[in-house]
Amino acid sequence: MGRVIRTRFLCLAALSLLACTPRHRPGTATAAPPPAASTAATEAKPPTAPVATVTATPPPPAERPLLPALVGAEARRAEVRAVLAELVAALTGSDHDRVKNIPMVFDPDETEINAFAGCENGAPYMATTEGFMIAVEAVANTRATDEIYKTQTYDAYANALPAQLAKKGAAPTLPAGTIPSQYESDPKRQSRAREIYDDLVAFAFGHELAHHYLGHTGCANGQPPSPGPSPAMVGHLVTKVIPVLNQPVEIAADTAGCRNVLATGRARRPKFEWTEQGGLLLFDFFAKLESNAPLISKVAFLRSHPESRLRIPFVQAAAKQWREGNPG
Repeated sequence: MGRVIRTRFLCLAALSLLACTPRHRPGTATAAPPPAASTAATEAKPPTAPVATVTATPPPPAERPLLPALVGAEARRAEVRAVLAELVAALTGSDHDRVKNIPMVFDPDETEINAFAGCENGAPYMATTEGFMIAVEAVANTRATDEIYKTQTYDAYANALPAQLAKKGAAPTLPAGTIPSQYESDPKRQSRAREIYDDLVAFAFGHELAHHYLGHTGCANGQPPSPGPSPAMVGHLVTKVIPVLNQPVEIAADTAGCRNVLATGRARRPKFEWTEQGGLLLFDFFAKLESNAPLISKVAFLRSHPESRLRIPFVQAAAKQWREGNPG
């Protein structure tokens, strides 16, 4: 989510985001500047008030049907595709038309933690690693446990992860025993974890979609459906990220993505309503990892994105502004 750099690929990264870095192969269109409509948002100054703590969304009300737990990689991938489809459906006009056929590609590498938007041979795609989804699922499971049982499993996971990832070939899996065994199979906890997982995924890929329809990648023009790059190529792109700084582009994608998430969440009623809380929790998690300097060179996401805490005020401001214009 930043600036534009030309190496083997054109990579967009940013100094205030956490989501992704658009990349391009040589010969693809050069990233376009954000549309004029987004200029005000990108030039906004962050609020001077102290950064607020992430607020936990209340557990699901009794009248909302409980959701089954996600089990395994295929279930996680299917859920990401479903969330992405809702985000795209909620877009309107040219924004929708530009991204309606963009493929989602999954890199099976469990040791890398990253997600991004990019172009391959002039065609747009969205991508994520298995490691990113494993980490998101662990965050969702621990936060759900803490909300319901007043435990501290989320902090325990975040604190243990640096040492875990320091081991060669390690994945960000949730260590056995982090969630007390008596809570593991509780349907209420499993349902709440799935809601939080969807909230996290919605913000992450709402941000990536925004890079495409705002013109940051320069290749999303409503092309017919395509398979996107192979998982092997996605893995190559993930590990070849070169940090770049373009804070306005990242703020624009965070702002537009947040609005998309809120509009999509509002349309989901009476089902669980997605909000900016997914993004704030995602930022909080990566900020915890960023506090461990050695991790920055090991985790692709930390190498390619700016400080997560810097993004929080902009997302909070975008959510407040959206609600003021869309009361109810």
